Amino acid sequence: TLHTATKMSSKLRDLIRLVRACKTAQDERAVISKECAMIRTAFKENNVAYRHRNVAKLLFIHMLGYPSHFGQMECLKLIASPNFPEKRIGYLALMLLLDTKSEVLTLVTNSIKNDLAHPNQFVVGLALASVGNLATGDMGRILISDADRVMRASNPYLKKKAALVMIRIFKRVPEMIEEFADKVVVLLKERTHGALIAGVQLMVTILELEPTQAQSFGRLVPSLVRLLRNLLSMGYSPEHDVAGITDPFLQVKLLRLLQLLGRGNEEASDAMNDILAQVATNTETAKNAGNAILYEAVKAIMTIEAEAGLRVLAVNILGRFLLNRDNNIRYVALNTLSKVVVNDMDTVQRHRQTIVDCLKDPDVSIRQRALELIYQLTNSKNVTELMREMLNYLVVASAEQKAPLCSRIMATVDKYSPSTRWRIDTLITMLSIAGNSCDDSISANTIMYVTVAEELQAYTVHKLFSLLSEDLAQLQLVHVGVWCIGEYGNLLLAPCPPAPDDQDSPGFPARSGPEVCALLDKVKKNHTSTKATKSLVLTTFAKLSQRVSGSADAAAVSAKVMDHLAQYKESLDMELQQRSVEFATLLVGEEWASLRPTALERMPPMDEEKLKAKRARESADGNGDEFALGNGDAAKDAQGGAAMPGLSGELASPSLSTPVAAQGGGDLLDLDDIFGGGMAGLGAPAAASSSPAVDIMGMGAPSAGGGAVPGGGDLLADIFAVPASAPPSAGMMPGLDSAMMMPAMTAPAPIGTGMPDQFLSPATLAPSSQLNPSVTAFEKNGLSVAMELVKSDPADPAVCDVTCTFNNSASADMTSFVFQAAVPKYLELKMRPPSGSVVPAGSTGLVTQVLSVKNTQLNLKTLMFRMKISYSLNGQQVSEQSQVSAFPMGY
Repeated sequence: TLHTATKMSSKLRDLIRLVRACKTAQDERAVISKECAMIRTAFKENNVAYRHRNVAKLLFIHMLGYPSHFGQMECLKLIASPNFPEKRIGYLALMLLLDTKSEVLTLVTNSIKNDLAHPNQFVVGLALASVGNLATGDMGRILISDADRVMRASNPYLKKKAALVMIRIFKRVPEMIEEFADKVVVLLKERTHGALIAGVQLMVTILELEPTQAQSFGRLVPSLVRLLRNLLSMGYSPEHDVAGITDPFLQVKLLRLLQLLGRGNEEASDAMNDILAQVATNTETAKNAGNAILYEAVKAIMTIEAEAGLRVLAVNILGRFLLNRDNNIRYVALNTLSKVVVNDMDTVQRHRQTIVDCLKDPDVSIRQRALELIYQLTNSKNVTELMREMLNYLVVASAEQKAPLCSRIMATVDKYSPSTRWRIDTLITMLSIAGNSCDDSISANTIMYVTVAEELQAYTVHKLFSLLSEDLAQLQLVHVGVWCIGEYGNLLLAPCPPAPDDQDSPGFPARSGPEVCALLDKVKKNHTSTKATKSLVLTTFAKLSQRVSGSADAAAVSAKVMDHLAQYKESLDMELQQRSVEFATLLVGEEWASLRPTALERMPPMDEEKLKAKRARESADGNGDEFALGNGDAAKDAQGGAAMPGLSGELASPSLSTPVAAQGGGDLLDLDDIFGGGMAGLGAPAAASSSPAVDIMGMGAPSAGGGAVPGGGDLLADIFAVPASAPPSAGMMPGLDSAMMMPAMTAPAPIGTGMPDQFLSPATLAPSSQLNPSVTAFEKNGLSVAMELVKSDPADPAVCDVTCTFNNSASADMTSFVFQAAVPKYLELKMRPPSGSVVPAGSTGLVTQVLSVKNTQLNLKTLMFRMKISYSLNGQQVSEQSQVSAFPMGY
């Protein structure tokens, strides 16, 4: 039998030799599979003599990545063995083959507890090592007393391991800290550095997990200071010397502990100021060990209530780190400076040039950290210098860095701009460098600043014209330039002298009308031009004809404008075709001569302060884009406390019957479709964009009916609106479709595009003069929904009742009728129960339902509903969705 067992168990080195001799993965799997079968057989036969050898081979198999779970119970048997070699293999296998989630681990707790009281220190060390690696919360509660007993014993070898075990247990069971915290102080009296480091780390862990213990540990500050001073004054000690520094590991741990004890404690901070200054001035920086100590000293100085001079010394140390050749040290210095710059701005500013030089470092991580720090250092005094560096870095920045950098430059310019011209020049320079990486808000803000700076409009349009003449690669720069040419093209016809503060500049020469048209034609034909760009060019042509109407080039420009508009009259793109047809009719039709100057007049200046306030308000409101739910309590009460199946309680629907889910209609609150497109049923006018930065250039989505939702935030609304004194047109303009024939000659609505319309903006609905205005919200398949608005509470004008009347012109009854509604966040909706769930055939006004709505942004935004209607008609389930927003302002 012994001979058979010996054959069944080869030695570990033989297995390693066989595995190394395998030439393919298949050969290796065959060897491992055969060996695992032999090990399983040995385990099954309870082969005690070679159990430790089999478990050792199983560890090697586990390291190769093969399954080894079948040997877990054998680990417990080895641990229970009285022989040290077997215990050693057993504990090693326990730590490698098991984890904290293994159920087998609970079975070994008693064996570990017995081994913690073993007379052999190495057996106790094995038990402590396994607890330190695998202890769970339950094991920690059982074994913490034994670990504490070992920690307070005289053996430094076991003290170190016991302290590390206590760290593990405290992390798993933080509530045990209060009971055992005072017992760890004895480790500070240990003379063995290994045990001392473990004890200091244990105290650091306690303070990190339970900061309130800092009060009880505060009395230890003098002892810690004395211990650190002894390390600094100690001569050469070969046992602890690292690069000429005595035990830098212990020094780092002591500094970390002092940092935690001095935070928010002036008395403790005063006691450690001198030793921190001594560490900062006397530590050698030639080796990494000294830099590690200095770095920890700087962190301690910046954390405690240190003196001002000491903080300056710490920042200067970080400045020296920036000059180090080691990229790791420079990265650490930049990272630390970014944390302390808030409290020590002036001190960090002294190292500004060194930080700027880091932007030229080949390491991208250092460049990124330096850029973030420069952004923090920027203020009104140094913005000009640092902005120059940021723009220089923008030239060489990677593609993924350009977009966030442009946003930061925009924010910095907006906050610290020293002058209007500098702001415009900076933004134009940024657009010329990375215009393709900027979003639409940056170009929109640039245009806003141009509109408010009337004295710089001639300079701006000339500069943009020159830049576009040289390069059309940056799309956002092209958009801004084309917009400005459309608005201020007449200023190009006159020369632009240099600014009074920039006499070195030669200024800009006058441009002729054909030159301007040639540039626009070049933009239009450029391969990078998008549909939005071409739309802008068409609008610019139309406006340019009005701008130069009184000049010598008026006839030539008008002829070129009409030629360019004619090129798109048969375009396959509906947006471009509609613009060209409508602009051509507007420019040549005599019946529109009186309207033409108003329709193509220059954009008025923006109110920057109001715009910023509006941004902040809409940002606080969540932009008002997501539809909020109706009043859940009202819905629940109306339904007898039952939630609506199929909708997860998302909508208020106090109907008397269960709604039918939409067939192919998608979720009623699908935010991707919330402002039009893909809507079942009759489409309602889409809401205007709520982003003020986009609305500057009229980028809001136009309504399907041609009118914007009032209060949508478009600052350039009413571009095409006729003044109050102008009489409305009597007839329809030949060649125009009915989309343009709206009250007060609203702007043409771009069709089927999500691209920005940077000149045209929908006209605003005028407030209704009716006492109780009514709107037809839905009409399809014989069903129509009329909504009548009534001010129900004279004391609160923001509240109104919307009475929904359901009419059925079909020949059959509509049964199981359910009406649901959702509203944007700025509206508060309560739905009352309907008067019935059956809409009879041929009925008018028999079924009604009242919606009580409160508009929290009265006179800024109008009512808006998204509806879902479901009913049964001739045995067929019908579900429709629609959106309505064509309500008058003031409700």
